[in-house]
Amino acid sequence: MTPPSLAVLGAGSFGTAIATALARGGNPVTLLCRTPQQAEEINGRHENPRFFPGHTLSPLIDATSDLGAVIGRDMLFLAFPSKVMDDYAGRIAREGRPDGTVVNLIKGLHPHHFTFAELFRRTAPGLRYVALKGPTFSRPLFLGEWSGMTCGADDPADGASVRALFRNSALAIDTIASASSVDIASALKNVYAIALGLVGSTGPSENTTYMAATLVIKELRAVLDRLGCHPDVLWSFSGVGDILLTGLCDTSRNRTIGLMMGKGIPIDLVRSDFVAEGVRAVDALETHLGDVKTPLLDAVAEVLHGRAAPSHIFDAFSR
Repeated sequence: MTPPSLAVLGAGSFGTAIATALARGGNPVTLLCRTPQQAEEINGRHENPRFFPGHTLSPLIDATSDLGAVIGRDMLFLAFPSKVMDDYAGRIAREGRPDGTVVNLIKGLHPHHFTFAELFRRTAPGLRYVALKGPTFSRPLFLGEWSGMTCGADDPADGASVRALFRNSALAIDTIASASSVDIASALKNVYAIALGLVGSTGPSENTTYMAATLVIKELRAVLDRLGCHPDVLWSFSGVGDILLTGLCDTSRNRTIGLMMGKGIPIDLVRSDFVAEGVRAVDALETHLGDVKTPLLDAVAEVLHGRAAPSHIFDAFSR
């Protein structure tokens, strides 16, 4: 069987890390860069100096800044900012392989279609859509440290095809037979990471930290059930694994937002260089959840919209 042709759309830190993991599995892969200069640096120096200076990339990795040169590949890994998803989805639908596979690495919710799985179902119904997400920071993944991700695919064969690419890459992958469930779980953890950041800003004891983490997991389960997600997704890498990493690690972007707000440090939630998926997800979640009891999510929404002080998060513990 001929191996699939691969491209990673986005040559930032995570796109480069995923390309490196794919190369460790013996797969040639092309990185799509934002600029010709970045592509020339990767092809000429075999290094991505902006994100991983001093580290030589695998000879199986090359780069281009021409989307047209890679859009027809068998499998496209999406690693660009979520705000440009509509543009890429439209072009993939028009110019990509009709029977190709899209592997979405991007975490967040779509403002109109809710999940990215639904976006692709509507814009490119012939494409295979796979969600690949989990508690994985880019640098450890790039360096080959063991990491875990969840592969969500409605067709198990699609998930198996993606999983097979990462053999020998120090990446443990569990599978869920629902792409939208993985999309939702990976977006929820961003919201609850803000909640745990708000708690963390007070310098809490271990008692308070892990009490809050437990309440988060309980509420997360209720939300996933209400949204009709696969029952196993909570216990996957993209569920509990991701909320533990994102919610309790100070290098997490969304936890950092909670920490900064709790400490009274000004932050522009719209123009910030953080890609704060949690901020954009709150409103979408609130409109889809109906009457399910979500005191922590409600508290985060109140704080983010300026209707309550950061300390309001503690009011949720007794509701």
